[in-house]
Amino acid sequence: MIVDTTVLAISGRRHAAIALMIATAMQAFDSTIANVALPQLERSMGGGIDLGSWVMTSYLSASAVMATLTGWFRRQYGVRQPFAGAIALFVLASMLCSIAPNAAALLVSRVIQGGAAGIIQPLAQAILLDIYPQRDHGRMLAIWGSVIMAGPILGPALGGVITDLASWRWIFVINLPLGIIAVLGLRGVPPSVKLAGGAAIDGIGILLLIIGIGALQLCLQRSIGYSSLLSFELIVEAAISILAMIVLAIRTKKFRFTLLRIEIFRDINFCTSTSYLFMIGAFLFATIVFLPALSEGPLGYNATFAGLMISPRGIGTMATMLIVGHLIDKIDPRIWLASGLAITAFALALISEVPSDCGAVWLAVASAIQGVGVGLLFTPLSTLAFSSLAEELRTDAAGVYSLLRQLGCATGVAAMTALLQTRIQTSYMAIANQRALGTGSPSHLLDLATLSAYTGCFRIMAIITLFTIPGIFLFRVLRPGPAIPTVV
Repeated sequence: MIVDTTVLAISGRRHAAIALMIATAMQAFDSTIANVALPQLERSMGGGIDLGSWVMTSYLSASAVMATLTGWFRRQYGVRQPFAGAIALFVLASMLCSIAPNAAALLVSRVIQGGAAGIIQPLAQAILLDIYPQRDHGRMLAIWGSVIMAGPILGPALGGVITDLASWRWIFVINLPLGIIAVLGLRGVPPSVKLAGGAAIDGIGILLLIIGIGALQLCLQRSIGYSSLLSFELIVEAAISILAMIVLAIRTKKFRFTLLRIEIFRDINFCTSTSYLFMIGAFLFATIVFLPALSEGPLGYNATFAGLMISPRGIGTMATMLIVGHLIDKIDPRIWLASGLAITAFALALISEVPSDCGAVWLAVASAIQGVGVGLLFTPLSTLAFSSLAEELRTDAAGVYSLLRQLGCATGVAAMTALLQTRIQTSYMAIANQRALGTGSPSHLLDLATLSAYTGCFRIMAIITLFTIPGIFLFRVLRPGPAIPTVV
């Protein structure tokens, strides 16, 4: 299924790119708009911070599993059918989320929604890389990424307004018009010339992947309720996850089944990029989830105000990615990465020092700075990850790339929530002992302990980010080659 990119009309490429970007922005928009509504959702469903974490990680885990099937779906059914089907399923699941009668129904709907989202993003990225020549990849990835960042800009603010004026349920309805527009725009996506049918799907491999990721997320989520990480239940869940992943890796190498293509892991740039993406996704998404809870909790702001404080991050990311897209071929990508990691670490450290009296301005500034740092990271990582991969591996690599990003996001939220819960308990006991002879209601002491726990988590994330900078020297920087025929 080879199509020479020079044959594709410029207008056709643009129509295809717009449809791909709208579909991906819909997915990103849903993640950010839901974060601001989590406190109200938790109260409405009668849950706590662990329910909010489940709402996010169930979506991300399902997305991570389905991302690996993108290459198989494309080889079996081409481009339009799986892409349009994923968008339709995503919209349907969003409607089910909006009418969920209880927490269990909501989580099931979020799993379905996440599964559909897992196909949308890697397939959109792979198609975008295929319809443009290699010399344009850096520029198109930057534009694609900046459009995705419209979600973090508009999502928190709009989500806060909708939550305050109506209910958290209405935040899922916004996906209906976006999904319709994206499906209609798929007419601009060029059809495949040839489909490689007959490829078998490995059910055992999928089951192992589900068990591995599910056991890992269950272990991280259940750790929120335990004071010790050496609990027998947590050890068993961790062991099951590790064993499933080992068996999956052995099966992949020995039988070369179609779920994963082991060749992509032989590329040092791809492996290094995905490692960084996992870490960045973990800390970025933990920050996106934590800031609304921090703002609407101990700082005492409403959902609208909390959303407005987070929006500067998306603006900073979008602006920076557009700049990087124009300069990516002129400056060593490792310089962008080092600068981005340093700025991100500084922003996390700044958030960790948020004062309780003027936290709104402080968090808005820190969010904007973090947005700049993140904007310096995504385009170089995406460009380096696919720079030395063979064309026939791109779709499979895009699925794994999305898998590790989503898994990083889910792991970051679950792990940092567990750490947060532990720090809240520890801080509360310490503050209560210090004020045993003084004044202060239990609710006031809890607010102080919660604020201290959040700032401590951000400080830990800043330190870890700073210590990952030397790893950028593992990358091999290649010069972009001339335009070549690509797979569609």
